[in-house]
Amino acid sequence: MKEIRMRAFFGILGLAGAGFLLSAITTSSVGCGSSGGSTGSAGTTGSAGTTGTAGTTGQAGTTGSGGSGGGGGASVALGCQASQLAMGDPIIADFTASDGGTASLPIGGTFVYPTTGGPMQTVLNGAWHVMATTTGMASAQYWGAGIFFNGNSTGTECVDATAHTGVQFDISGTITGTGCTAQYSTNDSAHSNNASDPKGSGDSTSYAPQASLTVSPTVTTVMMPFSGTGAPTGGSPAVAVDKSKLTGVQWQFTTAAGTTSSCVVDLTIDNVKFY
Repeated sequence: MKEIRMRAFFGILGLAGAGFLLSAITTSSVGCGSSGGSTGSAGTTGSAGTTGTAGTTGQAGTTGSGGSGGGGGASVALGCQASQLAMGDPIIADFTASDGGTASLPIGGTFVYPTTGGPMQTVLNGAWHVMATTTGMASAQYWGAGIFFNGNSTGTECVDATAHTGVQFDISGTITGTGCTAQYSTNDSAHSNNASDPKGSGDSTSYAPQASLTVSPTVTTVMMPFSGTGAPTGGSPAVAVDKSKLTGVQWQFTTAAGTTSSCVVDLTIDNVKFY
């Protein structure tokens, strides 16, 4: 299964670094022993004077307790710490509203990757239009477009879709070329790189499970369950998508390695929603 390469696609404050506080550990001085008692004077001639009782040794002072170490800076938990129902649930995007040809989505927004020289996107006739042309290179290329989810206005929370079975969308268009394939993914916190999405709890090796996608000029409604038959598979880490911590959905176009490979993509996507 090819890795989905997510790019940074929206501005959210990064996580603050967790520092460690080191407190000094102090020990009090050990108490000094008291001096021994003096010896009694010798007796007069005759029986020897009795020896005076030695003074008792003073008890050693107790050792002071070591200063408690300052609590190490608490490790910051990666990923979203809370989830909310999507605004407009079950609708993810119907693209009926736009601002200058760019979708305005209550759930979050759209993105493309790579961000420089990658796919072009626009809202046309109430639907999302995505176009891309790639040429083959020595290594495989991963281009795509998607919708990111924000569970709250600051973009720090995931979306909770536990009441739903999966994601559906209408798609039409063409994907042609040599060595060109298409995939769909539902993204969650565990499969998202925290470096590019603060809601992600994964690293640079993380990518979401994928499902192969076939596109035709005829509008087709595709239903992608979160799990079970027909659901995207694979991914890293090798765990199921957590539908209580969703971060987005995406459509990817993979160009196989080799200078003879290419992808020409012209897609229309609409009526994206949970079912």
